[in-house]
Amino acid sequence: MSYTALKAASLYLLLGLVWISCYSWIWLSLAARFPVVNPALLQYLLHAFFIAGSAIFIYVLVRKDFRKNINHSEQYRQLFYEHPVPMWIYEWKTLRFLAVNNAAIQKYGYSREEFRRMSILDIRDPSTIPQILEDVKKTIQHVAYRGIWQHRKKNREIFAVEIYSHSTKYRGRDARIVMAIDVDAEIRSTIMAKDIGTRYELLAQVTQDYIYYWDIATNHVTRNHGPASLFGYKEEDILNNGDWWKENVHPDDIGKVMTSVEQAMRNGDINWEEEYRFRCANGQYKYVNDRGYIIYNDQKQPVRMIGAVQDIDDNTRQKHEIELLSMVASKTINSVLITNAAGEIEWVNEGFVAQTGYSLIESLGRRPRELLSGPASNEDTLQEIDLKMASKKPFSEEYVNYKKNGEAYWVKMDVTPILQEDGNVFKFVSIQTDITERKKFVNQLQHQNELLQEIARINSHDIRKPVASILGIVSVMDLDKNEPALNSRLLQMLQESTKELDAMLFKIQDNLKKIND
Repeated sequence: MSYTALKAASLYLLLGLVWISCYSWIWLSLAARFPVVNPALLQYLLHAFFIAGSAIFIYVLVRKDFRKNINHSEQYRQLFYEHPVPMWIYEWKTLRFLAVNNAAIQKYGYSREEFRRMSILDIRDPSTIPQILEDVKKTIQHVAYRGIWQHRKKNREIFAVEIYSHSTKYRGRDARIVMAIDVDAEIRSTIMAKDIGTRYELLAQVTQDYIYYWDIATNHVTRNHGPASLFGYKEEDILNNGDWWKENVHPDDIGKVMTSVEQAMRNGDINWEEEYRFRCANGQYKYVNDRGYIIYNDQKQPVRMIGAVQDIDDNTRQKHEIELLSMVASKTINSVLITNAAGEIEWVNEGFVAQTGYSLIESLGRRPRELLSGPASNEDTLQEIDLKMASKKPFSEEYVNYKKNGEAYWVKMDVTPILQEDGNVFKFVSIQTDITERKKFVNQLQHQNELLQEIARINSHDIRKPVASILGIVSVMDLDKNEPALNSRLLQMLQESTKELDAMLFKIQDNLKKIND
């Protein structure tokens, strides 16, 4: 408005100067043209014309500028109310709100009418009000201000804002216009990043794992004590670059590992994990688990990687041994079953299924004696097995089992208890070998031995009686004296002894036949 007034005054001054310089010439010209008109009236009319013309000219000029100012004012008003960042105007002396924009209403949850009944203290964290009042006292009215404060919404949610304010006039009152930018997320991220950094430093010191920080652009690697504590390297042997790590990954694993890392970065993955073998200072290799967190820039390019390498050598080698044993157990023709501490079946191999006819599903949860015992199973032997299992020591036993089809068979059972650290039984592993044929062979040998013993007894005792009788009869027989009665009696006795000898020989022959059969 001051510019418009200056412009009007300048133009009026210019018109005045022009009028003064031209007035005499105009008055004389008009007086000569209109001689009948009173010169004083003509002079009055000229002055009136100048004043009216100047007034009309200044009115048009001021009105034009006023409309322009009105348009500008509306644009500023619209800019204030429609600005996406919360803004308000408050009175300098009372701190009460004079105007708020739509973004502030939406952000804080108060209506425009509620804001007009409030002061700027009502949207602050109550615990910070004394500090705010002190800050207001120190603030110079005509100096711009910037600061970060805690604000409170209508729902009492506290969040951080960055304040920008400067002095203004609002309807004749001294006031300040304020812009409040929500920086809560940025501050929380900063705090979190600082907290993560602190925790990373602590973790790198206290963990047993190998912690690393890899700057991908420079290939520089920062490591904790891991290479020394896990792999036995001296500090002077450890190079702070990625090439040192690559050189110590097992040659058979490095291709797989690098392909995995590159694939994760191409896909934009933030998490990466791989197992491989890493060379120790003594030349031996350890199995490790490497887990990394990949950080990308705004162009989605990988820039850093933070990771942890964990020693899993014992577990991996044990796992490989278990896999090998599991393969052997599952493929062996012998029957293998695993029970819990109570003796209930938890797993059987294919050999058990083939040997007994019972599937894994049919066997689960049942005790072997309930599943496999039958009429010929010896109860004393089963009780002896229970006592040996309670001793927590490996043992062997032979007994009769029954298949699902009711067929009996002999097994040799080798049982090994697996103990927990406290000495209690965790599992029982039982390997059962079918010894039916061996049992039959042993029984056959025992029977043949009995027959041979019988033949030996016959040869050494029973056969000597008839032979002795025959020899005695022959010695007393006198063919020269020709005593028919005596010889007849002796021949009868000889015949009886011969029959007895023949029976003995037949018995021996029968036993030999049984042995051959």
